[in-house]
Amino acid sequence: MTVQTISEQLFEQHCASRSVHLRRIQQSAQQEPDYEVLLCPASVIAEIKQMDANSRDLSRELLEECQEQGMGLAPVKRVREMIASGYPQLKRYSKLGFPGMLVTYNNAGLVNYIDQFTVTKAMFGSPGLYFALDQGGVIRMTGQGFGGGRKVTRNTCRALSALCVLSTGGPAVTRLDVYHNPYATIPIAPSLLSSLADRQFAYGDPHGKSPLVTPSLLEV
Repeated sequence: MTVQTISEQLFEQHCASRSVHLRRIQQSAQQEPDYEVLLCPASVIAEIKQMDANSRDLSRELLEECQEQGMGLAPVKRVREMIASGYPQLKRYSKLGFPGMLVTYNNAGLVNYIDQFTVTKAMFGSPGLYFALDQGGVIRMTGQGFGGGRKVTRNTCRALSALCVLSTGGPAVTRLDVYHNPYATIPIAPSLLSSLADRQFAYGDPHGKSPLVTPSLLEV
């Protein structure tokens, strides 16, 4: 019998609190995702991944440093690792016509946080500004974009329809933020997730000539 992770328990609680039905996908010799989320008029496949504390997170020095500076860590590399780990499960079902979302949860403590910056950088790369010298000898900003470390592109991770962040605390016991992949082979209509998501975000073309570095909040 497979023991549920904390993130799986919380995701089930979240769905139950929103009156959203789930079907646990039976595991096999192949890599299977965790759930089929039964939404109307379509289902979405969900793979749940949690970030657990490591020795660095638990170090007294790091905790004191974060408390002193009033900030924590944006664990971009670890979110990228979660994408890499969960993607094969979603890819199999994408070929069957199912959109797929990766649900991430920070179980590593308060020194880590998965926010808009963390998600955006993990998916599309390090944000940066472009400058050029004009004919008058003045340096001007010519655009903004993403550099190295990108995980999601026009040609990679297209079976990932959305990256979600499950969190706890606040007025509700759980909340779910959804970041839609602009390159997804099977996009998820934001209206389909209206009962499940607290907030939904969309990007322009992150690797285009004038990319939108920060995601836009969708009104659903």
